[in-house]
Amino acid sequence: MTPLARYHRHLRIQVLLGIAAFTVALQQFELMFVLGAAAVASGYVSDGPRGRHFPPWAINLGAIGIFVWSITGFLENPDPSTTMSIVGRLSCCLAVLRLFGRRGAREDRQAVVMSVVAVVAACLYSFQLLLGVIVVVFAVETVHVVMLNRLRAGLDHSRDERRGLEADVAVPPVEPAFGRAPVIQFRLLVGGCVIVAAALATGVFLIFPRPSDAGLVALGTRTGFSPTVDLTRSDQIEQSNREVLTVQWSDPQGVPIQWPQPLRLRGAVLDRWNAADRRWIAAETRRFRRTVTTNGDPTDFVPLGVESVDRSLYTQTVTMRSLATSRVFARWAPVAIACDRARTFTLDPANLEIEDNLGGGLDRFATYRLKIAPNPTPETIRSIAGDAIPPVRPPRFEVAGVREEARRILAERAPELLQPAPAGDEEAKWRRNRLIAQEFTDYLRGEDFRYALDLRRFVQRRGVDPILAFLTEYRFGHCEFFASGLAGLCQSLGIECRVVTGFVAVEFDDRLARYVVRESNAHAWVEVRTGRWSWREFDPTNSRILEELQASRRSWADDWRWIYDRADFLWTSRFVTFDGTSQATLADRLGGLVGGGGRGLLERTGELARQVNRYFQLGPAGYIWIGIVAFAIGLAIVALARWVRRRRLVRRLLRASPAMSNRRLREAEFYLTLLEAFSVAGCPKPEWAPPRAHLDTVASTRPDVAAAAAPLIDLFYAIRYGDRRLESGERRTLEREADRVRRIAGGPAT
Repeated sequence: MTPLARYHRHLRIQVLLGIAAFTVALQQFELMFVLGAAAVASGYVSDGPRGRHFPPWAINLGAIGIFVWSITGFLENPDPSTTMSIVGRLSCCLAVLRLFGRRGAREDRQAVVMSVVAVVAACLYSFQLLLGVIVVVFAVETVHVVMLNRLRAGLDHSRDERRGLEADVAVPPVEPAFGRAPVIQFRLLVGGCVIVAAALATGVFLIFPRPSDAGLVALGTRTGFSPTVDLTRSDQIEQSNREVLTVQWSDPQGVPIQWPQPLRLRGAVLDRWNAADRRWIAAETRRFRRTVTTNGDPTDFVPLGVESVDRSLYTQTVTMRSLATSRVFARWAPVAIACDRARTFTLDPANLEIEDNLGGGLDRFATYRLKIAPNPTPETIRSIAGDAIPPVRPPRFEVAGVREEARRILAERAPELLQPAPAGDEEAKWRRNRLIAQEFTDYLRGEDFRYALDLRRFVQRRGVDPILAFLTEYRFGHCEFFASGLAGLCQSLGIECRVVTGFVAVEFDDRLARYVVRESNAHAWVEVRTGRWSWREFDPTNSRILEELQASRRSWADDWRWIYDRADFLWTSRFVTFDGTSQATLADRLGGLVGGGGRGLLERTGELARQVNRYFQLGPAGYIWIGIVAFAIGLAIVALARWVRRRRLVRRLLRASPAMSNRRLREAEFYLTLLEAFSVAGCPKPEWAPPRAHLDTVASTRPDVAAAAAPLIDLFYAIRYGDRRLESGERRTLEREADRVRRIAGGPAT
């Protein structure tokens, strides 16, 4: 066998992995179906027995057509963030097209380069676990294919030189080396290169950490939570059904219940419209922020204010699935917090935003719990906010035309609200704010406005504010446009309000008594100030539309996502969000581990056991079960390693080809026991000696062992060379006979 025997197959696998990475990242699985089928078909068309190839003019014409198609797609939606997606799709198509042409080493390298470009484009658009697994396999396969390509190039070069020789005698053609040794040596070389590449990649990963918010938003991301509201893009939003977290909502008695309305989980609060950048931003309130620290006990709540924790409050338990973030998503209004780890959280009392300050942790929290007051009293908010609540002052919303639109709406629906509240009557002013916000909410929920995820017809024009265009011209968009429209209408009339981004929980799992929150549940709504210490939620997006969209995206695979999403969270929290703080923490832990002589490792192991026990809620006896499971896993690993070692040894002793079935290898395993018996008897078998010839040598010193082993040697020849098949009962009998020969060899010579 030669290392180049499966070169073309590995090249197709490498191209298929590049296509798979790109389609998984951009959720374009129809492209995977078409290009994947074409790549597999190339193995039968171009590399099959007949070897039919497309002519060069057809390959060039196809490449030009694909290029023109890509340029046309970009001109239809000239968004710079989609450039790499177009480049990736173009690379996938060209790589597959190259597989159908007549190829040399140079053309194969072009296919490899194009697949690498597709994977790079995929990594810019996604960071999920499945893509990471594909990229790792792709990297290993790329190293393998590149080395095979160099062998192919060297072989072609030697053949070309040999053909050009002028000699008096015939020059034999160059042929690649055959046999087991070249294949084994090549595999060892590939393995060594992969290990070196992995070590270098690990070093780069540790030395150059990611930015702090890299785990939240990737290039081109249009689904999932974002701490900003950006209205500059007009494209089609691709919804993702990936679970990001689950929420258990418990009543004051601790019983999980379903809330009558959708649960809106606040993540970021934005209160000022930046007309130049066309986005909502948050006012700077850093000087009011303070920290609270949890001790790692999820049942020990730390109050966020000066008052003690009221046990009659509702409890919100959040379990992260695939999302790893420093943001704490809380229902209004959080009063106390507990976490499964000792963490320090930063609280902004002006808007009750909570965020993990990431100090002392390599990863993000997996579970946290909050005590919630759904209808907080002014005393409760005053206890948390203190002096951080800004004074009541009319906001500024400097977008021409929005105020006129707001007054027009009120003139049609409630003209009495155009009159200001009586001077000095605070209650009348707050009541007027509530009524105006409700009128605007009902107006945006009316038939004149349409919820849409495809914004390609929403043309962004220079000098035209997108909020004004949404309210007066297009009247369609997603939740960010609806929330921005409501906030713009309210602020233009001097009503204090803010845009809130987070998640809305509408999918309740009756079996788990939990809400399942997915990336597609990312949402934006508005909070209007209705008192000195109170804010009220107004959601201009109809909740019925959100529930219908969620139900339409459900599939049978959702019931099994919990298996994958837990691993996805570990991937995101340990690798995707590895930033500078995590890098410093890792360095401190490694230094403590080395300096402590292994004591840090024991402490880490104990902490891991405690976390596992708390996660599965095993109780005091959980540590015993954890020990039993760990011991069983250790035994399984040892057994698996022993099985792999014996299988490789049998294959080497039989000089078996890769095509030999595992059944034949399993039937010949008793031969290993015979070799052990010969070694115990003092007659180890040399590798060059045939089994029967060596049996004659054993007979000269240990005739009893040779007599007992002779029938087994004959049967070994019948299995190896005579295509003899054994039943399971016969195989067990042979194993017992081989053990008997070993016991005879261990006894005295007779």
